[in-house]
Amino acid sequence: MSENNNKRNITGSYPGAGGQNRPKRVNPAGSYPGKKRFPVAEPVKEETPVSGETVFWKTAPQKAEASVKKTERPVKKNRSRFTPDFMKTLWGKYWKSLAFYSCVLVLSVVLASWCCHIGNEVLGLIRPDKEYTVEIAEGSSTMEIAKSLKEAGVIDHPYVFRVYCMLKKADGAFKFGEYTLNCKRDYNQLISALKRSPSNKTSVSFTIGAGDTQEDLVTNLCDTLKYLEREELEDVLQNYDFSDYTFLNGLPARNYRLEGYLLPGTYEMYEGESALAVVQRILDAFQTQVLTAENQKKIGASGYTLDQLITLASVLQKEGGNAFAKEAGVYYNRLKSDFPYLESSATVAYILPAGSTVTAADIKTNDAYNTYRVQGLTPGPIANPGPEAIAAVLTPETTDARYFAVGQDGVTVFAVSNADHLKNLKSTGEGVRGTGTVL
Repeated sequence: MSENNNKRNITGSYPGAGGQNRPKRVNPAGSYPGKKRFPVAEPVKEETPVSGETVFWKTAPQKAEASVKKTERPVKKNRSRFTPDFMKTLWGKYWKSLAFYSCVLVLSVVLASWCCHIGNEVLGLIRPDKEYTVEIAEGSSTMEIAKSLKEAGVIDHPYVFRVYCMLKKADGAFKFGEYTLNCKRDYNQLISALKRSPSNKTSVSFTIGAGDTQEDLVTNLCDTLKYLEREELEDVLQNYDFSDYTFLNGLPARNYRLEGYLLPGTYEMYEGESALAVVQRILDAFQTQVLTAENQKKIGASGYTLDQLITLASVLQKEGGNAFAKEAGVYYNRLKSDFPYLESSATVAYILPAGSTVTAADIKTNDAYNTYRVQGLTPGPIANPGPEAIAAVLTPETTDARYFAVGQDGVTVFAVSNADHLKNLKSTGEGVRGTGTVL
């Protein structure tokens, strides 16, 4: 054998393995290939209770107990962004900005409203169709004129009017005197009107007689002021909105709306003034002459409304003679007694054709204005009472009489009983007025 063949195979490799030493596989756990490894519990050091010797126990690994899942109802999450915490955070972070922009918004609305009101007045837009009489005193400055217009009710902002006059270079161009101006006019029209002298206007006057009805007034005005159209005047009296006159608010519906409130007297005006201006002048007189502070106290203490007092005054105006205060006392005695009939033939005549004579058959009709059959006052005034009749109703004279009769001479006689009243009727003759004069 050759020398090479005598050599020992020290590495234990078979021939042809290249003479390389392969690493020897070691299985330290003593497991066979493919066997799974399990965790080995660490030894636990314990002492026996008797000898106290230390013993090492190898405990087998505990299998993890399967957790028992409890069936629970899913909690519905609040998907809204605006939760209380979110809103609290938002308010805490942005409250200054929110407060600032809120104030800006409020101020913007107020400013816009004020500008609209100013523009409405300057341009005469959506203004009431109402006329006022303004007295411009000689030597008045533009600011004083503006204040006069404000007091009269023509404008609401005198300082704005003053600035507008400065821009239009109208200072010192105004004339002095009495003007009738309409609220619907814009500032340019007002300035033009105040530049024209009122001296070239023709002054006219008309008179409302005590006891005249609204129909009498229409006829009288159209005859005196020939330029007035009857239809226009009647439309103003019946349909115009006089809500600015608070004493007319709440009046019940009746044939002649302003009956009783067209105060008798003589009125001065300029020719060409509208029907509305004429009626407003009359109502202004009622407000200033009748509704004084003293009279309003008397109205409040009377126990009657203003409309009831004017109604009673209108009856007194038509039936009374030369003793209004005592005659008013007779009417109050009747209203407060167990025989509350006014028995006024004038109230019956109000529902009859003009110029009719009241007969015994007329006082038997069923009508709210027939005070022979209906107790108390009529639904409204039957005429326009004068200042004397109104004053008598507000301050009546105390009397025991329940009857009065007025002869053709205007002298009034009184009676406590019906028997005495019948005697008075015989002595006064025909054409007598008063209580229970139609038999």
